[in-house]
Amino acid sequence: MKKQLLALALAALSLGTQAADLAFSGQAVNHNDKVVIDFTVAAGSTVSLWTDSWQSGLNFDPQLFLASGGVIVQADDDGGSLVNAGAGYYDAGLQFTAARAGSYRLVLDAASNNALGATLHQGFAYDGDAPIGLADWHQPSYDINANDQKGGFWRVNLSGVTQASVVPEPGRVGLMWAGLLSMALVLRKRQGKR
Repeated sequence: MKKQLLALALAALSLGTQAADLAFSGQAVNHNDKVVIDFTVAAGSTVSLWTDSWQSGLNFDPQLFLASGGVIVQADDDGGSLVNAGAGYYDAGLQFTAARAGSYRLVLDAASNNALGATLHQGFAYDGDAPIGLADWHQPSYDINANDQKGGFWRVNLSGVTQASVVPEPGRVGLMWAGLLSMALVLRKRQGKR
C-alpha cells in the first residue's frame, strides 16, 4: 500500500513539471508598448521562444528580451526563423537549455526600442517618448515603398516551459482598481439610501 501511494505521489509530481507549448497574442497600439510574460522552466528543459507575428510586414517588427532575476541574459531582433520555421524574416527568437529550474521574464516590444542597460529596471529607449500609434510610426526596418509594418498584432510562442502568464501593464491594473473602487462607492451609496 505504501509503495502504491509513493508511486502515485511521484507520478503526480512528474505531471506538474512537464514542459508545455504555449502561445500568447494580442494587439499593440503604440511604438513604445511592451508585452511582459513571466514563465517557469524545469531543470534541463530546452526552451524556445519566438514570435510569428511579423507576417511579411503586415505587423510591426518585434524583438525579445529574456531576463532572469531582472538581468537581461539574452536578446534578439530577427532570429525567429532560426528557432522555428514558422517565424518570418523579421520575427524574433531565443533558445536556451535551463541549467536549473527557475523563473524568467520575457519582454516583447518593437525593434529599436532597445534596453538601456543590462537590467530590465533600467528601462527601454522609448519609455519616455509620447506614444506614437503604430499606423503612424516608421520603424527602422520600414519599407517606404511598401508602407509596411503598420499592424499591431503580436504573438509569442513558448516551448519547453512549465507555466507562463502575461503580466498586466501597470496602467491597466490602476484602471481596474479605479473601476472596482467606483463600483464599491456606488454600491455603498445605494445601501445608504435604504
